[in-house]
Amino acid sequence: MLFKNINILSSNGEIINDVYLAVTDRIISYIGKTAPTQNYNKVFDGTDMLLMPGFVNTHCHVPMTLLRGLGGNLSLSDWLTKAVFPAEAKLTSEYIYYGALLGIAEMIKSGVTSFNDMYYHSNKICSAVLESGINGNIATDGFAFDDSLKSKYSIPASVLYDFHREFNNKNNGQLKIDMCIHSEYTSDPKKVEKLAEIAKNTNSNIQLHLSETQRETTECIKRHGKTPARFFADLGVFNNPTTAAHCVYLNEDDLSLIAEKKVSVAHCPISNLKLGSGIADIVRLQKNGINVTLGTDGAASNDNLNFIEDMKTAILLQKGIHRDASLLSSADIISIATKNGAISQGRTNTAEIAIGKAADFFIMDFNAPNLQPITNMLNGVVYASLPENIVLTMVNGKILYEKGEFKTLDIEKIIAKIKDIKKILY
Repeated sequence: MLFKNINILSSNGEIINDVYLAVTDRIISYIGKTAPTQNYNKVFDGTDMLLMPGFVNTHCHVPMTLLRGLGGNLSLSDWLTKAVFPAEAKLTSEYIYYGALLGIAEMIKSGVTSFNDMYYHSNKICSAVLESGINGNIATDGFAFDDSLKSKYSIPASVLYDFHREFNNKNNGQLKIDMCIHSEYTSDPKKVEKLAEIAKNTNSNIQLHLSETQRETTECIKRHGKTPARFFADLGVFNNPTTAAHCVYLNEDDLSLIAEKKVSVAHCPISNLKLGSGIADIVRLQKNGINVTLGTDGAASNDNLNFIEDMKTAILLQKGIHRDASLLSSADIISIATKNGAISQGRTNTAEIAIGKAADFFIMDFNAPNLQPITNMLNGVVYASLPENIVLTMVNGKILYEKGEFKTLDIEKIIAKIKDIKKILY
């Protein structure tokens, strides 16, 4: 496929105007100012459009689209115990499959080409990933739960090994299987230590929640005499590549520890605001050499998976809390939303518009009232754009979404099924 007259966000963060870009099989095969000599079966005219790396959503619970709007005006602890856990008890593997499809569709429409996920019945989430064409690092929860939760959700180590064996690197790496620890406050320390060993044995990344609220951090210190970050480090978790969601409450020792262990942080600004958890100081994290990425969290605490909205919220919050408009440029937050996320996932051949890289990108049309006049395309993406401005999303050289149409998903069928599930759940 050939894209002509298109503007691209290059690997050095600069926009190159009016180029030709070709995709062959799964990769970007040509970028230049003149047309390639090869003939292509499809040509896309990108006049007044920007082609840029796909977003990487590094923290999500994608089937929680089924719980969208549930438990408003509750703190994290009340939201979990009064709203989420009771509703999740009703979810079947079929419901989770359709909830995952719905969430993936929402992400694809907002330019996401890869995501992290931690949930239950994750084999069904893997099926949804493969069906849709999006990239995913998928982790299944339950192994490390303590006695209060293990009767409902616990899974043995054999399930983790089988799950990893069945799905890891499926479809040329479209799927990667990570390990999961929900949080310190839901976990058995011995199980946490064992899971760290399993991750090492399978060469897997780990996804977890870390210091999301002040209460979580304070109670961990009471229980263990240490912060959640030190708790996980002492049990060997951070000896594996880890993405820690939230990280709102970190002390100086935590910052040094996370930087030393090369833990990536998934910043989830809207979820943290909605649950009243606080605001992570990602400028402080970056100054300590920590790889900061961006996540939506689940649709039950956001309440959407519109990645663009989280990106804009993230940059505005940092300028506001520091009272410094110069902090974080549009290029900076886009790098956080793309390249940094790919690094955290262990995906080295994506998040960059360059020859030989995976064709994982989206195209934004600037011929829209909210994006005119075109004065600075990157500022337009960050501060003014909407998912409706995205006209194409491609992953591994395959078009997943184009001009309002999902190419791999029957969205009408998915929404009809979600409506049926809603009648049963509520």
